[in-house]
Formats: sequence, structure tokens, C-alpha cells
Amino acid sequence: MGIAYPEEVPRLSEDIIELIEKYNVSAACFLPPPRSIDLILQLSWLDIGVFAALTALTALSLIIYLENTHYLLKKVSCLIKVKTLVWISAAPTVIGIVSCIGLWVPRAIMFVNMMAATYFGVCFYLLLLVIVEAYGGQEAMLERLDSVTIAISTGPCCCCCPCLPRMKMTRRKFKIFVMGSFQVAFLRPVIYFLGIVLWTNGLYDPDDLSSTSIFLWLNLFLGVSTILGLWPTSILFREAKQYMTDGNLKAKFALFQVILILSSLQNSILDILSGAGHVSCSPPYSSKTRAQLMNNQLLIIEMFLVGMFTRVSYRKQDDRPGYRALDTVESQGKEERKCQQNILTN
Repeated sequence: MGIAYPEEVPRLSEDIIELIEKYNVSAACFLPPPRSIDLILQLSWLDIGVFAALTALTALSLIIYLENTHYLLKKVSCLIKVKTLVWISAAPTVIGIVSCIGLWVPRAIMFVNMMAATYFGVCFYLLLLVIVEAYGGQEAMLERLDSVTIAISTGPCCCCCPCLPRMKMTRRKFKIFVMGSFQVAFLRPVIYFLGIVLWTNGLYDPDDLSSTSIFLWLNLFLGVSTILGLWPTSILFREAKQYMTDGNLKAKFALFQVILILSSLQNSILDILSGAGHVSCSPPYSSKTRAQLMNNQLLIIEMFLVGMFTRVSYRKQDDRPGYRALDTVESQGKEERKCQQNILTN
């Protein structure tokens, strides 16, 4: 015997039933998202054509990513760099694929958002590694920054901390920077998993924005975590772009910011518009489900375009080493100085 979950047997209140009868409103406007099979049976031929076109666009985005991965494996000599570039360049493709899944399976939207947010959280840490590897590794970066002071009053915390003093980068401070980026990769999946667990018990309601809402406080905590994770990456990027002019760091960082805005801010704006009644109900979609549908459709197109720019930005031959030990650098410098002294002595 199967179990009938609450969302499978919706119970409309008397007020809603009266509203439906009085204004001839479709009952679908008050129901949860439809099942996939019900959705397909209710779609028009135009809707099916749009869904098929977006699915083909997602498949094309995947093909472009695989082709770019093949190029990186052949043209980047350092294995550590290859792994980092392959994983971080997959961000638009992964978000496009999960958005396509949400397109065809509307009831899985919460799980789809968790998958996309989890992967993009890992990209915070990967972007930091890309910047470090542009220097030639951690030791080479610390050597380069040893003689300079770096500004930490940069975005996204520059508005609240404009008077922070400059500082010198040390090994200990760099570990703090790494932990700042890594905490996003750790906390994002934990927060979303906690949200799903609370949602199954009726305690996590995305429509509840009151001061006692668990949804609101978890998302505020997630926002603070995201800002703190982006801050150390922005600090290192600001210094790296002055030295690294041939690694397309500016383009890579700009694309990362674009993905962050599109995957986070756009969904929030559509949810707010839906809650304010500016997104109309269109059976078989309620207002909220239609806003999620619009977000998935836009994300598929946007991530395809971002994937094209990502291919251009990451498609660069690189024969430099990814990591260079500091003791090796110092020994080479000592050997060069000895050679120069011997030449002067002779």
C-alpha cells in the first residue's frame, strides 16, 4: 500500500474554494508543482518545442565543455592546474544541466537548487586555487608577495570596512584565506541539506519571510558565508591581476561573478515578484512554480552564453609549472649569486 503524502492529496481551504468558484480561477494556481508525466500531457506543442530547444541547448553546452576539457588535457602541462581548470570551468554547464532537470521535473526544484548551490560553493575554493596557481603555486606566491603590502579593503566588504590597513601576506594569513573560501564549499551543502530535512517536517517554508522564519535565517547565514568566502578571493585577485597579465584572470573572475549573480540574485528577484503577485498563474503552473520555470529557462540560456565565454577564457596553452617549491627558488637564487661572484673574482 502506497503512502499518500500531503502534497499528493492537496486540501484547499473553504476560502480558496469560494475564490475558485466566484472568479473562475483554475485550481492549479493553488496546487503544488505537477508531476512530470502530468506536465508533459498538459503541455502544448509550442511548450514542448520550447522545452526541446532548451534541452538541446543544454546538450550543446555539455559538448562545448567536453571539447574544452579535451583541449586543457592536451595543452596544459601541469596536472594540478588541469584538474582545477576542468572542475571550475564546468560551473555553467552543471548549472545548465540541473536547470534543465528542474524544467522537466518541477517537483524536484529544491533538490535541483541544492545541487547547483553545492557545486558552485566548491567553485569558491577552486577560484582561489586558480589565482594561486597563476603565481606558480603557494610558495611562489608567498615569495612574490613577501616584499609588498596588500590592500584588504576590497569588495565585497569594502563598503563596511573601507579603512582597513594594508597587510603583508604570511603563510598563516594565507591559511586563513584558504579557510575563508573553503567554508563556503562546506557550509552550502550543509545548510541546504538541513533545509530539506526541516522541509520534510514542515518547518522550512520558502514563502515565510517573517522574523521567526527558519528559511529567512538560514538564507541570511548563507549570504554572510558567501560574502566572507568571496572576500579573500577578491583580495588575492586584486594583487594577482597586477602581475599576471597572460592568464585571463580578469575574465575568469568576471565570469565567476556573473554566474554568482545569475544563479542567486535572479532567482530571488523572481521569487519576490511571484510573492507580490506580479507573476501570473498559468495552469498547470501556480504563480510560484511559474517563476521557478522562468528562472530555469533563463538560466539555461544564460549558462550557455557564459559557457561560450568560459571556453574562450580557459582555452589557453600553459607550459608553466603549477607549483614551485620555495627552497628550490632560494637554492637557484643562491647558485646564480655564486656564479656571478665567481665570474667577478676570476
